[in-house]
Order: sequence, then structure tokens, then C-alpha cells
Amino acid sequence: MHITYEKLADRHLKEMYEIRFSVTENRLHAHQIRYLQREQALDDIRQGGGWIANVDDEYVGYGLGIYAPDPLIGGLFIKPAFQRLGIGSQLLENITDWFRQQQARSMMLTTDTGSPAERFYEKHGWRAAGTDEYGQRIMRKP
Repeated sequence: MHITYEKLADRHLKEMYEIRFSVTENRLHAHQIRYLQREQALDDIRQGGGWIANVDDEYVGYGLGIYAPDPLIGGLFIKPAFQRLGIGSQLLENITDWFRQQQARSMMLTTDTGSPAERFYEKHGWRAAGTDEYGQRIMRKP
């Protein structure tokens, strides 16, 4: 198995959608639909904080760091068949390194409360910081 990571680019939009809709947890909530609209997604990609993982010529996961306006993990998704291979950890590291290179002092994200994703982020040093108006867990990393 050969894993590579590429900077996320406009040409990856189709694969991003395929990956996002393949996940069985952290399903899409109604308030998140606007972030997947073509122009919004391309604007986020063009900020430069995204990577996409390729395993043996198949795109299997992506992570996207954006400024909205503060540093935010806008998405980190791995196709179910490729989870637990370290791909999510590497994508998260790429994004957090990108934010740090830009002098970000802290980062945040939201995820489903009690989900495996919440535990994944805790394992990587993220801490719960309440819930948002939609009931999702807010997590921060200093």
C-alpha cells in the first residue's frame, strides 16, 4: 500500500464530494450544506490549507484548514475502508503545521458529540470547549 499526500486543488472537488459522502459517521447536517456548494468549496480550497490522500491511485481522504475568519478545521474525512491507517493523523498534522507556519495561536473545529472523531481529536491534543448552537462539540487546540 502506497500512501501519498497532495495539496488540495480545484481539480480535486469531485473526489472531495465522493469522500465526504462516503463517511458513515459525522454525517452532513443541514446547516453544513452551504459549505459544500461549489463556489464556497473552491474558495475554501484556494486558501491553501488542504491536503488529499491517495492510496494506490485512489483518493481516500482529505483535510481542509481554513480561516473563517479564525483558524478552523473545515473538514477531515476518510473513506471507511481506509480508516485506522494513520491517514487522518497525517492530514491533521499537515493542516496544523500549515496553521502554525502562519503564526496561528489556536485552532478550532466542530464534530459530533460522543463520536469516534471526537475521541480521535482528543488523542491528538484537542480539547472540548462546549457545544455550538447545533449541538456539535466545539474543540480547540492551543
